[in-house]
Order: sequence, then C-alpha cells, then structure tokens
Amino acid sequence: MALFGSARDASLIRSINRELINRYIDTEISFYKLSLNDTRTNMYDEAKDKVYFAPMRINCLALKEEKTYTGDDTYDSTRLGEFAFLRDDLKDKNIVIEEGDILEWDNEFYEIDGVGASQYWTGRNPATDIGFTNGDRSEFGLSIAIKVTAHVTRRNRLNIQQVRSGINRSVNIPRNL
Repeated sequence: MALFGSARDASLIRSINRELINRYIDTEISFYKLSLNDTRTNMYDEAKDKVYFAPMRINCLALKEEKTYTGDDTYDSTRLGEFAFLRDDLKDKNIVIEEGDILEWDNEFYEIDGVGASQYWTGRNPATDIGFTNGDRSEFGLSIAIKVTAHVTRRNRLNIQQVRSGINRSVNIPRNL
C-alpha cells in the first residue's frame, strides 16, 4: 500500500490548488456553452449561425502563444491558447467543457479544439486504476485538471457580441418643432 496519495493528501492538494487559482492567480475567463437545441443545422449537420448560452465566469490558468500571420493575398492572423481548469471547480458548477464551446479572455474569443484530462495526483486516475477495481487502493489518486487547447476565432461569426455599433434606435421627435 502506498504511503502518500491517500484521500487526505488529495484533499490538501485540492485546497492548495483552489486557493492558488481562485485567490492569488485569479485569472477569470467567460465561458460560452454551445446550445445544440437552439442551433439550426443544414442537411450536412453544419451550422452557419451557432447559438450560445449566457456566459459563465470561471477561474483558470491561461497561456496564449504569439500571433502568427498568414496569407499571401489577404492579411490574416491566428493565435493558439491553452487553458487549465480545476476539475473539482467545474464539477461544483456543473460545467462540462466540450469542443466548439467559446472562451473569452484578454479581449479575444477562443474556440475550443481539444479537451484533455491527464493530470493525476500520484499518477493515478482513481476511476481507471487497477487497484481501484480490487478495492486495494480505492482512496488513492485524484484527477486534478481539465486542459483545453483553443484557437482565436472572429467575433462577427459568433453572434455573441454586437460587432458594429451606431445610432439605430428610433427617437420620438415632437412634430411641432
């Protein structure tokens, strides 16, 4: 039986991570969940105008790469980003992150390309550990983080924010002027 990595040790790691990410690092992003029921698709199951739920605020660790510029005839740029969320924070808020969801951070919108969860305390995933099924080490291990890779996407194709602005409202002007 292992000396370290029990449920008590995992609880200590969980509380330290929560304090670091939520209190000291305090990088907050807006998370937009794709609404599959409200998004209309064509016969190829593709959607031109996607619909998202209202944003939720989540603390995370965020890292973005430098912009890369592409194109011969047109001037275009792209940027990749990585975001790491505490699994327990997502579970407490009942949030499931999937490909196609949107993250807003540092005045940019990132569309999620991939989601992974391979950071384990003591290298053991309690859900898939061989000793877990036998009951020998049922309290050992902890799945710590959900790691997301994403790319910057254009605001005007998201329909989340109003891209263009101006005076478009009708104003009641008295007729006797």
